[in-house]
Amino acid sequence: MANDAGVGQEVEILIIEDDRDDAYLLTRALNEVARERGLKLDIRHSVNGLDAMGEVALKDLVNRLPKVVVVDLNMPVMDGGRFLKLLRAEMDRPDLKAVVLTTSTEKSIHDAARANGADLVFSKPSEQRELIAIAGRILDLGAGAA
Repeated sequence: MANDAGVGQEVEILIIEDDRDDAYLLTRALNEVARERGLKLDIRHSVNGLDAMGEVALKDLVNRLPKVVVVDLNMPVMDGGRFLKLLRAEMDRPDLKAVVLTTSTEKSIHDAARANGADLVFSKPSEQRELIAIAGRILDLGAGAA
């Protein structure tokens, strides 16, 4: 069912994910939900937390932060937990929403992600329909509906 709230609104999302297949599947799910809702997406991709920190800093300089960052926890160079800690400690931007999408199903890992600044935490699903539901929650957060 299409959601008329925010029709035509642009939502910028930064996906921080070292697995290009996972990033592709999430992008596809986000685009599908955005089409249903009439949202415009601007999706960027970084392969680790260090590259993403540079992207966020640059976007902050030009006053165009993404609405949502979607962060994997297990990445090379700088993992998602460290990225979240730096993001929340270095930038006082509660309007920048952070979503963790991780392979872990452990409550302690999810709780640590929330403690590090994640607004939402999801385990990576094995089925596309579940990923589409998660994409909907991400877009709700990015469009200000969550």
